[in-house]
Amino acid sequence: MTKLEENTIFQVKNIIDTLIEATSHFSKLVKQKELNQCIFMFSSIVDGVTAIEKVTANSNLTLGQKEKKKIENTLLLIAQELETNNLIKIAEIIQFSLMPLLKQWQKEFEVDEIGLLNKDITIGVYLSESNPRIAYPKPRIDALVEEAEKQGVTLLFFSSSGVNMDAKQVTGEVFQNGKWQEVTSSFPNVIHNIGIASRERQTITERKLRREVPFTSFGVGNKFYLPKIVVENRKFAELLVPFKIITDEDRILEFLNENQKGVLKPIMGRQGLFIYYVEKNGNHFIIHEDKKERILGKEKFTMWIQDVILKNKNSYMIQKYIHARTNAGEPFDIRAHVQKNNEGKWQITKIYPRIGNKKSILSNISRGGRTQELDVFLTNEYGAKGKQYAEELRKLSLDITYHLDKLYGLVLDELGLDLAIDKNGRFWLHEVNNGPQSTYHEKERAINTIGYAIYIAKNGIFLTNSFQKQSKSIGNFDSRNSNLEWAELDNRVSIGMLVQENEINNLTIACAYVAKYENVHFFYFTPKDIDYDEMCIRGYFYQNKEWVPMIVNYPDVIYDRLRARGIEGFHTVYEELEGIPFTNQFYGNSISKLEVYDKLSAIEQLSDIMIPYQKVNRLKDIFHYIQEYGSVILKPEVGSFAKGVRYIEKLNIDRYRVADGENVNELSELSLSKYIRDVIKKGTFIVQKYIETRTKEGNPFDIRVHMMKDGNGEWSFVNKHPRIGTNYATITVFRSGGYVGELVAFLNRNYSQDKSSILVSKIEERALNIASEFDALYENKISELGIDLAIDKDLNIYLIEVNVNKPGIVYYEFEVAKHAIPYAKYLSQKNSTNNQKKMETF
Repeated sequence: MTKLEENTIFQVKNIIDTLIEATSHFSKLVKQKELNQCIFMFSSIVDGVTAIEKVTANSNLTLGQKEKKKIENTLLLIAQELETNNLIKIAEIIQFSLMPLLKQWQKEFEVDEIGLLNKDITIGVYLSESNPRIAYPKPRIDALVEEAEKQGVTLLFFSSSGVNMDAKQVTGEVFQNGKWQEVTSSFPNVIHNIGIASRERQTITERKLRREVPFTSFGVGNKFYLPKIVVENRKFAELLVPFKIITDEDRILEFLNENQKGVLKPIMGRQGLFIYYVEKNGNHFIIHEDKKERILGKEKFTMWIQDVILKNKNSYMIQKYIHARTNAGEPFDIRAHVQKNNEGKWQITKIYPRIGNKKSILSNISRGGRTQELDVFLTNEYGAKGKQYAEELRKLSLDITYHLDKLYGLVLDELGLDLAIDKNGRFWLHEVNNGPQSTYHEKERAINTIGYAIYIAKNGIFLTNSFQKQSKSIGNFDSRNSNLEWAELDNRVSIGMLVQENEINNLTIACAYVAKYENVHFFYFTPKDIDYDEMCIRGYFYQNKEWVPMIVNYPDVIYDRLRARGIEGFHTVYEELEGIPFTNQFYGNSISKLEVYDKLSAIEQLSDIMIPYQKVNRLKDIFHYIQEYGSVILKPEVGSFAKGVRYIEKLNIDRYRVADGENVNELSELSLSKYIRDVIKKGTFIVQKYIETRTKEGNPFDIRVHMMKDGNGEWSFVNKHPRIGTNYATITVFRSGGYVGELVAFLNRNYSQDKSSILVSKIEERALNIASEFDALYENKISELGIDLAIDKDLNIYLIEVNVNKPGIVYYEFEVAKHAIPYAKYLSQKNSTNNQKKMETF
């Protein structure tokens, strides 16, 4: 047995042990008919089975495959019964099928005790955005370092900037020989993460790291999310302090009318910052912030609400004020700091009162409060009842913790529970926090932090919960609940074509045929086909002249026909697939014409093909151009397909011809001025000299040169054709009656055969120069261009526009595919070479 197989068996065994424990909890919840909690727990069980799939993916391990398949089928049955709330049937399936199968599976992996020794373990202390040594207080860092040495493990402090995913290495700091030293090492065995963020707020690096290395810490959400799921699951809901999310000032006023007093808290707040106690007294409102007090009338109070509370929408909540004060009038609460220990079991690290200044509403130690031993405090305040309260608080803290851990899928590692005792002796739960402060017990905290990290590392447990998962939009692919087969791909390059949902056309079919000729795998997919949590895709493969959906891993390279990088609504797609080579790295699908003209005009080699232009700042800019050139084009700074393009020509002293698509009118200067003012109000426009380019019949035309990079990464001509319009002065797209032709025949007919060959050479030379210069200007992020050229009466070639949007390919899809697939293959091979060089460097 290899070392890899040994470690894999050990990890799988421990995950199965956890699955059996979770299934036991699941069974109890089913019998108690706690449907919402059942769903949470069932999701965790499915995650555990999926984790085993990931652990065994890179090994040749065949143990337990038969049992695994049966378990997966059993889970599918349970999922179907959950949809119909059939808890009786689920209890039967658990008792007679799932649990026996899990125990049978467990036996398959019963081997001699193997695994990591402490001395082999490296714990990464990680903060995505910066060095964790800066974020953590020095006493905590010192306590962690000291405890790590006692327990015989290495601590490596690092951030996202030090992660090399290709080499699977991190560069960070370790404390050795009495000083901090920078080191580069392989990925740590486990990561203790600081600054827990939901998946949507995590960096790409963190999301990728989570798939490679087990993390210890998972979030409970903000001050709204946790109470919401507690209320949904009922148990302990009576302990929650009533609150409302503030959407407008009426919410606050209504709350104060009912309760007279309230506490305003930021939903994402920490350490007692920006908390306000508000009290209504007749027509006046008293606002307390820490030790400050001010009294406002209703008008000024509503202004304060708008300026402070509603500055960011839905960022505050108002909570009922619980009168919890000492006999001396000081505000207090009870903080229970709970952690999982080196056996993965919950324990109270410290439970203590936090006592504030009597002039304040806050008890936070970070805001100047104090503390003392719990039993002494409670005896002083409540006499004989003090001892009873202390026992009840300790029990309640652990009971709440066990319950919350179940709700979050048994993945929580550390919590700070804020409890209160009101004047009637009733217990309340103010809030629950991740990563609570530990100013006076850093060493006790470090024992469990290090111990639990070692437990996770030794057991190879990859945890996750609903807060960590990607929110699934309606219709998004969910591979775990799919009956599709996995595509069996060999080690040839795989190309995924990213398209819009309605863009399955002749080009996709042409790409499939070219891919077969190029000996690569090919499939298309849309944004809805990505399963972010499982890192796989519902890809469509062309088989027997039909598109067949199958589950497939992320491709080696992506042919991007979506072209939505940087566009709102598509950020997640491109962030998720970052690291995979894309044929197009350009942001957006349209580009500022003004920016293009400015950049290309600065290149001496292209100066003779640039048409005079100017950004329209004032009405007179347009009239100045008309006066100088006689006829002009007025076009939007951004746009495609000739939308919003106007032709303006001066006929005589007070008459102008204006062509807007099919509409041609003659206007006076006064009418034209009003017309232009209305137009330029709608956005930024450019005025440009009109280059008259017409056929023998008088129709406007331009020359479209479609260029793409080829299998060598060089610019190549895909197609060159004239586009003839039916409007007075602008090109018309196909759907509006425009048409195209064959370039040489068109030029022969409209000029002459001698002039035609000269023009073709000029067109190719100019287009190649433009593509090369444009590519350099935009850092080689583009692989496809549509270049539009004009030919004046003297046969001079001019640049009209450079289009980065998808050029029309109505009749030459196969030519496009013959460029796109080889170029994608080239990118994949180039990426493999670059990765190999990086590995050699490291």
